[in-house]
Amino acid sequence: MVKKLVPPKASRTPAKPAKKVIAPPKPAKKVVVAQKVSKTGAPKSVEAKPDAPTPTLSDLETRFVDEYLVDLNGTQAYLRSKPGAAETTARTEASKLLAKPNIQDAVAKAKAERSDRTKIAADTAVKEAWAIMTADPRDLMEYRIGCCRYCWGKRFLYQRTQAEFDREEAELAKANEDAVAAGKPTKAFNPMGGVGYDKRRPPNPECPECAGEGVGRTVFKDTRTISPAAASLFAGVKETKEGLELKLHSKDAAMDKVFRHLGLYNDKIQLTMPTVVVKDMTGRKGS
Repeated sequence: MVKKLVPPKASRTPAKPAKKVIAPPKPAKKVVVAQKVSKTGAPKSVEAKPDAPTPTLSDLETRFVDEYLVDLNGTQAYLRSKPGAAETTARTEASKLLAKPNIQDAVAKAKAERSDRTKIAADTAVKEAWAIMTADPRDLMEYRIGCCRYCWGKRFLYQRTQAEFDREEAELAKANEDAVAAGKPTKAFNPMGGVGYDKRRPPNPECPECAGEGVGRTVFKDTRTISPAAASLFAGVKETKEGLELKLHSKDAAMDKVFRHLGLYNDKIQLTMPTVVVKDMTGRKGS
């Protein structure tokens, strides 16, 4: 006999909603910092480790730094620091020394001290070099083309200035007086192309003497009135057998020195790499 299961009748009374239970906030966990405790129970004080001391320079490195500041040439500085060293060795060793942080710090410190002593900063040197680079040599000297003596003379004959004309006429008159006293014949004055020669006038294109090309001459400017840039370029005047020689500061040399002091470019150093021989230590035989 099979019994039928009858589902229970639903209660007419509605079920009450369950109350939400709000748990109290948990206390924050304390973070315990472990400290080293001495045998007596007192915590040990943690001392900060001092920074590593800067390595001191050797005698060779000190000499190298001093010599490097002379011309900022690593190879030459090493050769002066260690007489007898080969130039190829000097290049390699100088490159190694300049790569060391303590050498770089020593060079930078020495440059700063020198700037303080001389009151010359990098920007001052750059401004001076820039003045030399941008100075116009024509502010100191010009090569001018002017007319020749025949360009503007009458019938393209030799032309004098007024002072030359008067002087030569007076000299001839004195010579004629002496000739009359000596019973000799006199000479007539030849005005040739007349007066009015001015070397500043342009050449005459129709002049048969210079073919319109004129005559060149060098003109030096008064150094008391030149521009500051030209004064930086000016290095003096030298008297030679051929005349005056104007001396100028080298633009390339000035810029080269300043660029080296500012580290704007590095010298190209060719290093010969050693030959590396690899030896198999595994004992395996080649196939």
